Amino acid sequence: MPANAPYTVTKGDDVLEIELISEDLESRRNVYFTDQSPVFEIRAENISNRPVEGSTTLRFSFEESENKIENGVATKIELDLEPGESKTVTHQIRMLPYQGTAAVTVRRCRVRDQEDRIELQRISNRYKRIYTFMVYDRDYYKVNYLWPRRAQYIAAFLSVLIVLVGILQLTG
Repeated sequence: MPANAPYTVTKGDDVLEIELISEDLESRRNVYFTDQSPVFEIRAENISNRPVEGSTTLRFSFEESENKIENGVATKIELDLEPGESKTVTHQIRMLPYQGTAAVTVRRCRVRDQEDRIELQRISNRYKRIYTFMVYDRDYYKVNYLWPRRAQYIAAFLSVLIVLVGILQLTG
């Protein structure tokens, strides 16, 4: 099941909150499939009492990939937000190449006080996960998850049916 948690940039008080506001799951599913190209909407909101300026990067990554080039579809977020203002960006992944755990992450930021505003500066290549999810091949998912679940439901139904037939024979 997907999990999400907002990333809050702080310096004493909270300054900026970045969170996932919409996911692209198929109906009645809690996993993604390798043939999908999911779209995520992410909101950055200024929760301080001064304007915030700067940028950060959203990145998609696979835990199973050791190839750094394959380990990220990046979207840069340019921020120039007044207090209470928010900005929504779309982050799309064109290909889900592996089965396994994947994540949408945000590059961590450092806060620098200016006279009339707060400036965001990035911290090297350290990222914070805001959304994690599982990716499966459709056929693999059917064979290993859906069919066994259906078989359990059928087995339970047949067990109840056998018990009911036995009760009917004893009472009839």
